[in-house]
Amino acid sequence: MASNISICGICDLRHLSNPSTHWCQDCDEALCLECKEHHTLLKATRGHTTIPINDYENLPAFITDIKQYCDMHNEKYQNYCQKHECPVCCKCIQDHAKCTENIVHIETVIKHSKTSQNFDDLNQSVSDLQTNITQMQKNREDNLTQLADQCKSAIKKIREFRIKVNHHLDAIEKGLITKLQDAENKCSQQIKEVIKSLIELESEISNFDNILQGIKQHASELQVYLATREIGKQVSDKEKRLTSMMENKRFDNLTVSLEIDTKLKNILSDVKEFGTVSLETDPTNEKLINMKSRQAQITAVVKSFDDIKLKQVNKFDSGSKQVTGCIILPDGRMAFTEFGYKRLSIRKADGSPDFEIPLKESVAFDLTLVKDATVAVSSGNYIGDRKCIQIIDMNSREITKILDTTTRAYGVVCVNEKLVFCGYTPNRIYTIDVKTEQQSEISSTINVGRCSYITYFRNKFYMTNGRNHSVTSFDHKCNVIWSFNDVNMKTPKGIAVDNSGNVFVASLRSNNVTMISPDGSRAKQIVDQKNGLNEPCALHYDRSTNQLLVANLRGTVYLFNSGVDVHLLCEQVREY
Repeated sequence: MASNISICGICDLRHLSNPSTHWCQDCDEALCLECKEHHTLLKATRGHTTIPINDYENLPAFITDIKQYCDMHNEKYQNYCQKHECPVCCKCIQDHAKCTENIVHIETVIKHSKTSQNFDDLNQSVSDLQTNITQMQKNREDNLTQLADQCKSAIKKIREFRIKVNHHLDAIEKGLITKLQDAENKCSQQIKEVIKSLIELESEISNFDNILQGIKQHASELQVYLATREIGKQVSDKEKRLTSMMENKRFDNLTVSLEIDTKLKNILSDVKEFGTVSLETDPTNEKLINMKSRQAQITAVVKSFDDIKLKQVNKFDSGSKQVTGCIILPDGRMAFTEFGYKRLSIRKADGSPDFEIPLKESVAFDLTLVKDATVAVSSGNYIGDRKCIQIIDMNSREITKILDTTTRAYGVVCVNEKLVFCGYTPNRIYTIDVKTEQQSEISSTINVGRCSYITYFRNKFYMTNGRNHSVTSFDHKCNVIWSFNDVNMKTPKGIAVDNSGNVFVASLRSNNVTMISPDGSRAKQIVDQKNGLNEPCALHYDRSTNQLLVANLRGTVYLFNSGVDVHLLCEQVREY
């Protein structure tokens, strides 16, 4: 093999210097255009994966250093030792004689590495780390502004009082302002040092996202598997560094306050100082995202798709006649939108009636949890109604805010305090900020149908389209990840995702709930008419309890527990 990958490895053995155009991931060898063509046609190598040499060169060095062949025996890796966490060739296996129970075929380990839960979790860790850094940087910048405002306010107070006591206070006024400015400078310097550290930390990890995308597209499965471990360690180190900063109170707010001396009333005879400057530290309310849960090495324990079953634990009548949306609240209660009747129906955890909230501005189509006991209710399309999304406090049972929309809002989901919804006429994906009420269009290319529903999980959106009977998964930039159609999924409506990324879809016309695999390649009917479903429309998955809530359009509600069929799993283990 040529040490210079810019030269074709095969041609180099023939003492030729043809430039390489491709890289074979299975042979770990550079190929010119002619050799690549022969490589593709040969029976022994036609199944090998080749990528453009430029793409290979763009991979980080620690990725390209991961080889498919054993350095000691020049044999291709065929097995993996789980005890020593390393690939082994057919000759290396002799050195692992005591690891017999831990030796598995390498395909078992690296299969689907790019779409595995490990890879998704690592992506999420990088994303969380970037979010944490951005959040803390903004927090420090806000504190700078707050300090400046506090100092301005203090100076104004000083000046107002100064007018009343005439020129006698000139000297001590100047001294106090100096103290305030010194306090601000001291605090500002501390905060700037924290911001500088955050910027440096962000710079160190900003390249991880590009690296992950690059290795996902161009690295081999083995390279991806081993590389993610290395990247995971680096990400964990950065997370520990950020956590250490939090524990050392580097993110606590610094404040400046001013108290006017009461002796100023007798200023001509008694007062020697204009006032006092005090510095206080208020603990920050910010929290790092998922830091504790990501300290350990990234691992994944995912239930087998085939083994997941639903067990009915409750059935009741919601008292509603046209249920189009449902949700399980954090306290276990359930909320249902009743389209056409302009009301939100609340049920206790056991399904018994609790209370109702009337909606004046529009009918209720779908709803999503904003935070704690606050929900957002979309309007759908009803003649004469206001185009809006209503924010409701479940504790006070009042509408706290109404967000006007430029289009009819159907399916809605809350992502980072912003509502993402399926708009109709024009058919688009939109977002609206709950705080600022600013609305913007995310995409005009995603095929949105009337009455489309949408949900979100781990940086991915999932949307139903009842007109073409499809489910589409796409990212934040509206790049389609996968699209799924099935004859047993007619007029899909409500949609939800479990903790493993499995997608549940309620289909109105086929009277069933379909479960789609995380990569959109497989599906199965998990409950249907035999379980009592009749025009199921609304659906919600509570990831904290692993419960699925399904509501028929005419009001009958079913609550299921999600789990593995233990008997089936045992049978499969015995057969293996």
